[in-house]
Amino acid sequence: MMSSIYFIALPLLFGFSVPILSKFGKNGVAYTSLILQLSLFLLSITLVLDLTTPIVEVIAISPPLGIALVSDNVSMFFVTIFTFFTLVLSIYYMGQRENKKYANENKFFILLNMLLASAIGLVLSSDIFNIYVFFEIAGISSYILSSYEKTANALEAGLKYLLTGAMASIFLVFGIFLIYLHLGTLNLALISQNFYTLSIELQLLIATLLFVGFGFKVEVFPFNLWVSDIYEGSTPLVNALFSSIVSKAYLFVFFHLLYLFIPHHNFTDFLLSVGVISMILAEIVAIKQTNIKRVFAYSSLGQLGLLFIAFSMQTSDAIIAGLYILLAHSIAKMVIFLSLDSIINKYKSEDISVLEKMNSPFMKWILLISMLSLLGIPLFAGFVGKFLILKTFGIAGYFGIISAIILASLIEAIYYFKLIGLMFKNTEKGDYMEISILQKSVLLLLTISILFIGVYPFILSDWINLASETMINSHTYQNIILGVQL
Repeated sequence: MMSSIYFIALPLLFGFSVPILSKFGKNGVAYTSLILQLSLFLLSITLVLDLTTPIVEVIAISPPLGIALVSDNVSMFFVTIFTFFTLVLSIYYMGQRENKKYANENKFFILLNMLLASAIGLVLSSDIFNIYVFFEIAGISSYILSSYEKTANALEAGLKYLLTGAMASIFLVFGIFLIYLHLGTLNLALISQNFYTLSIELQLLIATLLFVGFGFKVEVFPFNLWVSDIYEGSTPLVNALFSSIVSKAYLFVFFHLLYLFIPHHNFTDFLLSVGVISMILAEIVAIKQTNIKRVFAYSSLGQLGLLFIAFSMQTSDAIIAGLYILLAHSIAKMVIFLSLDSIINKYKSEDISVLEKMNSPFMKWILLISMLSLLGIPLFAGFVGKFLILKTFGIAGYFGIISAIILASLIEAIYYFKLIGLMFKNTEKGDYMEISILQKSVLLLLTISILFIGVYPFILSDWINLASETMINSHTYQNIILGVQL
């Protein structure tokens, strides 16, 4: 049986093998990284197809430390999309290496695989201390990647990421310390089983510490004020990683812990309010932006607010809607940020007016499709999740939330149609924009998937339904872990 440990071990071991691989010519490291990511993606597909019951793998160290990984329907959902998006990003980068190659490229591939390993570790780990370890690995990788080009903006972005990450870590460490101090365990199943025995005041304190710690990474109000600066300072290629992979890993862990520790809807109204505020404010601020990376940074914050709303309901139907939104958002933002990387490299501008100069019908149409999907227009992937979330909240009687989602979508439409208008404006065009066949193939594959999911969403329904049921069912999670000798 193939082991889920490979998803973490192999990308981390890749870094140690780079000195050897670099001796095989200028492509040794790059091609090995690509083959590794392809192998992990194929492995994830294999495990998803063969996964009839959850798999628990335990690496014992010494009590209370140990590494326990759980491969179930929801964790493998995230592992699959993480490996897929890392793979397509790497393929896109390979297509532009001749014209725009990162300095110290080997370091870039090491960091890319570290980030992949840590994101996967976050969703597979069933021990809160190891979640913290992967939290830190992801943070270190992100700090360096955000400042990779060493411009003034990039260094500022890296510093802000470092400082906010340090603050988040402090809150998480205190929360984990209190859990271990009072429950004597770091295992998620045992914590879930006994969390209710703590006093209400202590539960609230721990919940607050974890909320603040993960709040910085989940990028919800008021902990998301730093995010747009990170996106502006980082390259669009790195922003694609942050938007499609990193933020989604933190989002899953936050709600995974919530469902395990506090499964009784105690904080639903509060979390819904946080999501609504995050969503509306981000969309309003996005309208005033002139830097194109900041526009899509705030757009991502708005979409994360919508995801936060969906998962805060703690119902299977809402989670199904959330997973559809998450998948559609990740695909569309991968298309947008990869495209922006090529556009900015070509025209040397980050102002939204660069879209007027863009002379590429191909780029115009894939960006148009991605934006329409994010708006939730029918026949595109984004429509499926938005329709389901509105239906779910309608049935539950949350008409105020429905109004907020519709309002946010209308605000979002204002600046998206402004960008679309710039792209198709009849003005003098700049130089024709050429991108490689490899890059076009990646963007075309992602765009076709947006259309395919929008027209045939039922193709994914069984997979997403199983992931939703697994995520919400804390008792099943407890049983499968406690059935293994820890």
